[in-house]
Amino acid sequence: MDAQDQDLVTDGRFNFGRFERPFRRINPLDARIVERFSLPRAVKAFRLKEWQAFQMANDRFFLNVALFNAKALALVQVKVFDRLTRTKHLFEKKVTPWAFTGPEQLFDSEMAWRGKDAVVVFRNQLARDRIRVHLDVPASDHAPRLYGDIVARSLGQTPLVVAIPFGDNHGMTSHKGLMPADGELQIGDTTTTFGPGNGYVLMDDHRGFYPFVMKWDWLTSATWRPDGTLIGFNLTHNQSIDPERFHENALWINGRIHTLPPVTFERRGKGTDERWRITDRHGRVDLTFAVEVPGAVDINAVVIRSKYKGPFGTISGALVDDDGQRHAVDDWFGMGEDFYLRC
Repeated sequence: MDAQDQDLVTDGRFNFGRFERPFRRINPLDARIVERFSLPRAVKAFRLKEWQAFQMANDRFFLNVALFNAKALALVQVKVFDRLTRTKHLFEKKVTPWAFTGPEQLFDSEMAWRGKDAVVVFRNQLARDRIRVHLDVPASDHAPRLYGDIVARSLGQTPLVVAIPFGDNHGMTSHKGLMPADGELQIGDTTTTFGPGNGYVLMDDHRGFYPFVMKWDWLTSATWRPDGTLIGFNLTHNQSIDPERFHENALWINGRIHTLPPVTFERRGKGTDERWRITDRHGRVDLTFAVEVPGAVDINAVVIRSKYKGPFGTISGALVDDDGQRHAVDDWFGMGEDFYLRC
């Protein structure tokens, strides 16, 4: 069954699998995550982790914009890296867990944070083949004023939609996609544009009943080739109880999605000398991620413990698509995560 024809949860059960269209309803709170009795909805809501995050880039700037809500810890985050000047700008704010929640569907919805003098808005409009990312955050000690209005175009771009089990009837769902983009970003006095051949958006809409300790490894990147091909990938090693069947590894080429196999991550070095190696057992993934811009969140507050790395850097190696064709990855710019959160 196509995901658009069903909900994430039907009759209390997750519909685990991999799909190429959105769920009609993203309704994890309807799941019976304990079989013998139904947990109160408020308890399930507190355990549900939910976020939307977008990586956006043109030939000069790389951005990561996220609304992340783990209930015990909620963050608004805007990270911008200028590849020309080698300058990183950061806006990060801890907010209350009721500041925003994930939307129930992506056809016409919004996930947003509106502060006293700042906004981050994700307008999901897949029914109109687009997603709009709007941000306006003031200047601070860590960044100039950041203003952006960027539209991702989803027409003809196949997403990766998964529901992955962490147990018998609990797990996560994610809608990931690579889309061409157009719009404008202002960083202080500098204005840069996104458009055909020079602008893309990678998205991640996410809900999950994660274990008390959340862990994953992740790497993503994309690029426009000189011939006009938009190509990119998502690679994750998470807490799936059956990673051979249930994972979220994919390669996109001009809107077509190719399934990549389960992968492993190995790391060595520290700081800007850190290198990640991402491989699989079938010879289809062989990448090296060279960290150029380290990023970390380290919190130790009794109940909450975060050891998070979210670096930017360049990626080299090769990927093999479903047709057996090899695609060189030649210093693509992207980001990764070495994620650990206890909450």
